[in-house]
Amino acid sequence: MKIENNNLIDDGFTFVDSVFTKKNVLKSKNAFWEVINGKYDTGVEPENRFWNLGEDPKKIIKIDKPHLSSKVLYDFVTCKKFGETLAKITGSKKIQVWHSQGIWKPDGGGKKGNAGWHRDIQYWPFWDASGVFTAWIALTDVFSNSGPLRYISGSNFWKNINGVDFFNSDIDSQDKIIQQKHNSYRIVNAELDPGSIAIHGSKTYHSSTKNTSGNERVAMVVHFATDRAKRINLIGEHSKYLDNLNDQIICPIIYDS
Repeated sequence: MKIENNNLIDDGFTFVDSVFTKKNVLKSKNAFWEVINGKYDTGVEPENRFWNLGEDPKKIIKIDKPHLSSKVLYDFVTCKKFGETLAKITGSKKIQVWHSQGIWKPDGGGKKGNAGWHRDIQYWPFWDASGVFTAWIALTDVFSNSGPLRYISGSNFWKNINGVDFFNSDIDSQDKIIQQKHNSYRIVNAELDPGSIAIHGSKTYHSSTKNTSGNERVAMVVHFATDRAKRINLIGEHSKYLDNLNDQIICPIIYDS
């Protein structure tokens, strides 16, 4: 499919086609399914599971740091071409993966598949907003009816909007909150082929809605820091979360010039 040209700086996001091969995409999708089903070939559990076996099969499945639990997924997120692509797009000398997510959105889940409007930095109190980004890697075809990731163009320049949240599946109510703050804005769907990626900055508002495509929508999400990233020192909760930056297994450096 044709990928719309958007600018990471001005729009807050951009799309890159054919970063991964179809073979590696299928292999990684199958590996993520193994992790979903509690099979960890590294012997290491993922950091968090927001869905467990026996729960509603139509609910969106989100698992944090599945690359810890699968050799295939670790190799996938540390792919040399991937690191080079991220460095080129962001104009960076260094790319370090500090977090990953696997997301499996079943067909026909209705609002259970919704992810509310949010910007990533609202969940990252330990980072300054500059120098940290997200790469969303399609492991399946993503069409307009797949419940694609969708962006608000230029929202990376907005002030924070209270009352919107990833975990709130009521998109309609959140739309009204945004409309009260901004009269006019453009929403762009990330319609992607398998192996293509969407990259966005930490302040870009994004969400996704229900999947009615007839097929699952699957993605690996990689949160990465560049050489411009600045850690914020905290006291109490999350104060030591980024200490894992020194561990190349948990937080691999995938590009360093």
